[in-house]
Amino acid sequence: MAVTKISYFPRVSILVLVFFLSGAFISAQEEGDPLILQEMSWTDVRDYLKTNDMVIIPLGSTEQHGPHLPLGTDFYEALGMCKLISARTGVVIAPVLLAGYSVYHSGFAGTLSLKPETMEQVLFETSEILMKYGFRRIMFFNYHGGNRIAESNVIHRINHATEAIAVSIGIGASFQGGGERVEGVEYDQHAGIHETSIMLYLKPELIKMERAEKPKLHFTPKMLELLTLSRENPDLMAVLGALQGVPSETKKGGASHELSNNGIWSTGDPKRATREFGERVVQRMVSQAVKFIEAWKKARK
Repeated sequence: MAVTKISYFPRVSILVLVFFLSGAFISAQEEGDPLILQEMSWTDVRDYLKTNDMVIIPLGSTEQHGPHLPLGTDFYEALGMCKLISARTGVVIAPVLLAGYSVYHSGFAGTLSLKPETMEQVLFETSEILMKYGFRRIMFFNYHGGNRIAESNVIHRINHATEAIAVSIGIGASFQGGGERVEGVEYDQHAGIHETSIMLYLKPELIKMERAEKPKLHFTPKMLELLTLSRENPDLMAVLGALQGVPSETKKGGASHELSNNGIWSTGDPKRATREFGERVVQRMVSQAVKFIEAWKKARK
């Protein structure tokens, strides 16, 4: 981010004025620090709502991400990108949940999971109390595919049963588009090169790259057929997706432990991950969300 140089005395005067007019939290916002609800006082929130009624709720999960990535990968990805968005827009982030819908990963130890209807109810009730204080524009930043149904349902419920407006700004948002593909890798869905790269950028201290290894995948004959046919018609990947990331009780062979020996869903080697690739992916999503938020700010409250 470009920084405009100003002399020492004007800078001190501006900071002192901001401090006395609006409190130290607003000066932090001017410096580009993210605003996280749990780190603010109630007076900070009161003062914020005098000028802004927006809030971002990150959605992730606690689930296996192979032997090298932490269980909280999706949560850290969602929160990390929201922090970057907040720093550029001044919009408050309100983390609500550490878990999402991840039952199909529970063949590996440590995965937590909520039923979609439970997740929806928690998000709705949390949104309701935020509305009580004056938040009226609620943005969900989801970075876990399993959460899409709960996110979609709670957005519909907020828009049809309250005075607030809710939208999606993470994966699945119309303005986010498709993700950047990994060159030479046909399939890279979970904990592979793509996600490892993102975590190398956002949370490298939690990665154990010495444990990263290419998985042994166990696609069913039906999955292999769809994968082959999708090379000519990529739309068939939607059908392949319907067979994967589902509980073992469905007998589709699509639970995580049925698909992969170590929890990674990729035909590539996660050791190919780079921080630079992760930064490109993150900054693209962040920039698209920031562009949307700044445009929405111009609309009347």
